[in-house]
Amino acid sequence: MEIYLIRHTAVHNPGKLCYGQSDIALKADWQTAFNTLKETLGDKTDGAVFYSSPFERCTQLAQFLSDDNYQVDPKLSEMHFGDWEQKAWTEIDEAVLNLWMADYVNFRVPGGENFNNLYDRCAQFWDDLLLQTQPKSYILSHAGVIRSLLAYVLKIPLDKVFQLDIDYGTITKITTSGKDDQYQKVNYINYQATDHNTKNQIL
Repeated sequence: MEIYLIRHTAVHNPGKLCYGQSDIALKADWQTAFNTLKETLGDKTDGAVFYSSPFERCTQLAQFLSDDNYQVDPKLSEMHFGDWEQKAWTEIDEAVLNLWMADYVNFRVPGGENFNNLYDRCAQFWDDLLLQTQPKSYILSHAGVIRSLLAYVLKIPLDKVFQLDIDYGTITKITTSGKDDQYQKVNYINYQATDHNTKNQIL
């Protein structure tokens, strides 16, 4: 199976809010970004199954790329930031924020999740996905989810996942093969769809 992990395009967040499991508008040029992604993917989406996080910044893109034929899975939601949702990062209690930054893997955000929680549900999604038989899958989701899936496939320690850049509107590809998809290979990470010079070589 060819599996394409796509992060949603850039959001409009002038107040620098924490917005893990909150809806937030995309930037005004979202249509241009969507068109660029669709052009980059071309006919690669033929016969594919699309999965999306339930949040609008992902479902909008899923709807566009799949011609409104996609499945929503809550396990693809970004990390839940609990009491911090919709607060400016500068408004969050600095002492508590520092505790989280020192050990985001285990420290649970008040009223929300820690990274282990996010990782566990992403791993469950991946295991369920590998039971499916379609040749291609597209996953429209968030940076935290994509990092978690890469950590699961590559067995990366969770305290190292932020060494992986996952930018807005980028594509990461994983290929599985063999009995029960036992062989899993990361083809590329954080591919910028706007880089037309290498598009055909990579995809």
